[in-house]
Order: sequence, then structure tokens, then C-alpha cells
Amino acid sequence: MKKFYILTLLISTLLSSGFAQTITILEARQKVGEVVTVKGIVTNGSELGSIRYFQDNTAGIAAYGTAIDNVQRGDSITITGTVKSYRQLLELDPVTSVVINSSGNPLPEPVLITPDQISDTYEGQLIQIKHVVFADGGQTFASKTLYTFTADGETGKVYMNAGVDLVGTTIPSVPVTLTAICSQYDYSNPTGGYQLLPRDNNDLVRESSIYFTKTLDNTAFTKTTLDFEWSTNIAGSTGVFYGSTQSTVTSNIVSGTGDVTDHTASITGLDAGSIVWVQAFSVNGSDTAKSTVTSYATISNSTGDIKVYFNTPVNVSYAKGTDAIYVNDALDDTLINYINRAKYTIDMAIYNLDNSGISNISQALIDATNRGVRVRVVGDGTTTNSGFDAFSGTNVHFIKRPTYISGLMHNKFVIFDAQSANANEPVLWTGSMNFTEEQIDLDANNVIIVQDQSLAKAYQIEFEEMWGSTGDLPDATNAKFGPEKTNNTPHEFIINGERVESYFSPSDGVNTQLVNHINTTNYDLSIATMLLTRDEIAAAIDTAHMDGARVNMLTNVEGNNASTVNALLSASLGSHYVYYGLSGVMHNKYMIVDEGNPLSDPFVWTGSHNWSASANTSNDENTLVVHDATVANLYYQNFVYLYEASSGVITAVQNVSAYQSTELNVFPNPVRNGNINISYTAQKVENTAILRLVDMSGRTVFQRNINLIKGENKLSFNLQNNLKGTYLLWISADNQNQSKVVVFK
Repeated sequence: MKKFYILTLLISTLLSSGFAQTITILEARQKVGEVVTVKGIVTNGSELGSIRYFQDNTAGIAAYGTAIDNVQRGDSITITGTVKSYRQLLELDPVTSVVINSSGNPLPEPVLITPDQISDTYEGQLIQIKHVVFADGGQTFASKTLYTFTADGETGKVYMNAGVDLVGTTIPSVPVTLTAICSQYDYSNPTGGYQLLPRDNNDLVRESSIYFTKTLDNTAFTKTTLDFEWSTNIAGSTGVFYGSTQSTVTSNIVSGTGDVTDHTASITGLDAGSIVWVQAFSVNGSDTAKSTVTSYATISNSTGDIKVYFNTPVNVSYAKGTDAIYVNDALDDTLINYINRAKYTIDMAIYNLDNSGISNISQALIDATNRGVRVRVVGDGTTTNSGFDAFSGTNVHFIKRPTYISGLMHNKFVIFDAQSANANEPVLWTGSMNFTEEQIDLDANNVIIVQDQSLAKAYQIEFEEMWGSTGDLPDATNAKFGPEKTNNTPHEFIINGERVESYFSPSDGVNTQLVNHINTTNYDLSIATMLLTRDEIAAAIDTAHMDGARVNMLTNVEGNNASTVNALLSASLGSHYVYYGLSGVMHNKYMIVDEGNPLSDPFVWTGSHNWSASANTSNDENTLVVHDATVANLYYQNFVYLYEASSGVITAVQNVSAYQSTELNVFPNPVRNGNINISYTAQKVENTAILRLVDMSGRTVFQRNINLIKGENKLSFNLQNNLKGTYLLWISADNQNQSKVVVFK
């Protein structure tokens, strides 16, 4: 009796002094807000970042924080922490104690489920789903991107973390068995937002003998043709389906190369300025590998005219032939002029529309409907958007992004006459500016207007995905916003001979694209962005600086950015990391790459996309990348003014004097068998020039120093005959640089 009393007293004392009793994970999941101690087997390592999932034979849960950094997959741990719900995911945070009991243990067997069974029951556990088909099959996994899949008619989501070795690999184009951790990440929806987290290549097991090893690549395109390449693991017969809409993709077929692993196919006889939906396939025996159904654009017959406006001053002393245009308190009137010129359709996606203090944009849209123009408007449900009030009872049709979906409809674009039979009428208006008094008259913004039918049609696809239909009226049941949207628009365009890229969030992995574009910097990088919260973007900027590029960066007030970003870039760039010092908000989201060296593919990145996680994963955003030396210089003139007005000192790019117009021609184009003929009219009596051929990733594949005479020069070269696809031919002469798009067959 005495021994029993002493044992009881000891247990009571330990419990009362804070000794934690180990409970099951299932019990712990019912104790939100309480400190618990649990034991389980860890199912992931650092590939998912600073989070570890672990489970026992009752349930699974996550743990977050630096206390678990040394914990690895297969460890048996006893862990103490507070149970909390973070964006609907149950996790232990903070963690106060971690004991690794043993390592190298077998992992729990994954639970075999279907997508419809994904729920809190399996949250934190390893699950397995068979017959998974990715909507983006045949493309490439990007980091920090959500992907949709189906399995036997049911739908789910996979999130690709930056540290997973699947990033950069080809998305399976055949059914796979998926093993992953069941997780969740959503502010507002406790019954949704589920995402599965694969950990490495072993978590995707292909169920077909043939599959894509190189993604479908549109290697060349003209006004009437689209050329493609892709590769498979084993040889197979091959071809391409194509159609004018996503649903009619199988209405046409062309055959590709024969029994090989490297496949090519060409679609000919297309219309200029058209969007074509394509699906490549390769067959081996009874198995077929298919790419995702993807859209591509032919080159249009449009003028390709690009106009750029700024609502803050510009420094034209840095102009290289064309002065940038400062529109003072009048961009509302400029927009209304475009509205008044529309003949057939206007599609507007705008985060905030408020006519107070500016010209009445809403009335201009109403007036357009009165003269027979179809007007459709998409807005955000979380902002006041008082300009929408005027649409009630009129022929302006509108829809707002529902507030129960986390994130924002943050786009800023207007499409005019996208489907006009006259290729010179479609126009896209975009940039960083909302349609409010502060945004137009005070905050620093930019507007870019592009006359191109292919680009206008691509933006209309994005608009109609949010609209829910292709008709006059929206269909709220089919309308898709945020993570529900798919990567369904073309990304590559040739507009007036220059390369233009288009991306939308969150379907297109835009932050990854942003990092990749920063990484192309060779000489100079000028950034004016409202905010920066992502460490990986800051790291890319730092790397560009460390590699010798001259980097100047202007951002809004310090508090907008992550503290880690400010610390890194302040230390790296020093006085060239500048906070905006003018009135209002620095609302631009642009960067200019290699403006000082036209031979290094200068380009501008602009649009509505803030440099943040929410812009990448939750918001509806649009981004345009224009590879054009003149456009880059226009933006640079604005950047210099804003930067210097904020006490920044420009030392990176020297002013280059204006140059005379000359002419560069290539014939025949497309080029066949590597035989290229060039005609160039030089202005000087004696002239040394650099000729350079660059692929679409910016890599130089051919370079030659040449001597020119004044007047016309005709040059011929026999390049390596294995060149195929679309390239840019650059010539540097007469104090200027020119380029032509060249297609090699």
C-alpha cells in the first residue's frame, strides 16, 4: 500500500509540475489552442521548407518552426507544442520540445483514397491516389505553383514546393499513381483549399510505358504555321490534334515524325492572328502519351503599335530616339478616348473603379452600349468599386469575384474589339493603374497599350474564364477565379517583329517567371515595384548584382516589404536600394533589364502583379513582358525621374545619343538549310558592326564582326543546319541596334 501511495504521489507531482503526458495525434487534433505532446513518424524533410508532417496509427498533423529543422523523413519523434489552425491547416506552433527517438524508420503506408475523399480526416497523412491525370501534362513543374488533376472523374490539387526535385521536370502526360501528404492552405474556406504535397520524383509513378521526357515546345510560329517539338522516353508514332477552341481540339490532326523518341510536327494553313488549341501525342503499342491541351497564337496582321504613358514625370535626357510621355492628370480621358473609339466589344477587368474626382469612365462604358458596343466588366468583390453602381439598369454587364474565395481580382486590363475582322482594330490596355482619382492623379503608375489581335484574343480567353461564358451575360456557376483557373492562354507572341510574353496569376507560376527573367540580366537591372515580400526574388536581384550587373531598385515605403528582403537588398545594393520619396504611393510593378545594352535583349516587365506570395498563388493578376529596346528606354526615362526624385543616384546606364533610322532585312524568311541572306543599309562611310543570332531564351548561337560600307550591304552566311525555330537576329551599327525575327525551318 505504501509503494502504491508513493507511485501515485510521484505521478501527481510530475503532472502538476508541467510534465506533458503523450497523447495520440487524433486526440491532439481536438485540442486547438492547447499545449500537447505527441509521438509519430516524420514523413517529409526539408524539401517542403520549415514544416514537418508526422503521423501515428490514429492520424497525422504538421509541426512548424526552426525547432524541427534537423528532423528528417523516417525519424520517430516526441514533440511538444501548441495546436493551432493556420490557414485551416492544423499544426503545432510554437514547438517547445523535440526529441528524436530513432531514425531510418519505415514510413507509414499511404492510405489509398480518391480525390473526393480528401478531407480533414486525412490531413497531415500520407495518401495515395491512382489514375491521376494532370491538366498541365507535358509542360514543366514550376515551384510554388498549384496544379489541377483528375482521377476517375474526380478533381484535386497538387502544390509544388520550391525544394521538391520535381520542379523543372516534365509534368506527366500519362496517368500516374500519386503519393503525397494531404495538406490545406486557405484563409477562408474550412471545407476547401486542400492540396496534396508530393515530396520527390518517387511520389509520381507513371502507369504507362511511354511518357513525355521533354515538354511540348512551340519552336517556331508565323502568321500561318506552328511548329512543335517534344520527346518521349521510348519511340512511338506521333501526331498533333488541333482546333479553334479547347473543346474542338480533336477536330483536326497532323502526323508527326515516325518511330522515334524526338518528335516534330507542323500545323500549316492557319489564319493570321488566331488562337489555336493543340494536343500532341505519341503512341507505343496500346499506350498513348498526350500533352495537355494548350493554346498558341499565330502572328497577326496588326500594326503592333505600342504606346506607353506615365502619370509621373520622365527624364527625356535619357531618351534614345523617342521621348517618353508624361500624361498629367489625364489618363482617365485617354482611356475614355479608347472607349469612345470601340466599335464592337469592350472587356474590362479592373480591381477598383471609382469615378469620384475623375472623368466618368462608367458613363463612357454606358454610352458605348447605347451605340451598340457589347460591354462586359469584371471587378473585385472586396473593394467598394462605386463605379459599378452606375451599371445597374443599363446594358453594361458585370460580375465581381466572390468574397468567399481568398485573394483579389487584381487585374488591370481592357480589351477593345478583340474579334474584329480588321486586324488593326483590336487593342489591349494594361499596366499598373486602377481607375480611381488617387491612382490616376497621384500614385505613380504606368499604362501600356498594344495594338495586336493575337494578344487581345489571348487576354479575352483569360477574361472569359472569369466571366464564365463567351456570351454577353456572365455565368457565375462556371466563372473561375484564383486557384480555380487553368494555364490556358498563349504565352509567346511576335508583335511588330519583337518578342512579347504574357502571363496570368495564379495559373502560370508568375513569381518563378519573374525570378527566371531577373536571372537573364547581363548588364543592368532597374526596378520600380510597389512591394517585395519574397526572399527568392530578392535573392535573384542580389545574385544579378553579385554577378556584376548594375542594379538600381526603387520600392515603396520600407514597411511594405518583408524585413528579410529589406535586410538583404540594403546590404547588397547599399545606396542603390531606394525608398520612394514622392507624394502618394509608388504603385508601379515594373523592371527594365539590360536597357543599356541593346545587344543583350533589353525588355520591360510590367502589369498588375505585385511581387508577393498572394499575387502568385491567390490573386487574379496579369503580366506583360516586352522585348523591345525602345520600350525599355521609355520605361527607363520614367525610372530615372522617380529614382532621382527619391534621392537615388543614377550611375548604371550612360545616356546614348539619338540615332538615325536604318533598315535590316532577312531573306528568305523562313530560312532553310541554314542559308541566311541579310540586307542592311548603313549610314556611315566606314562602319564596323556586330551581327548576333539569339534564341528565344536569350542564348547567342552565332556572332560575327562585319565591316560595312555606306549604303546597302548584302551579306550571306551558312549557319549550322541543325538550327530550327524562332530566333532574333541583332545588328549593332551606326550607334544603334536593330533586330529581326528569323524562323529557321
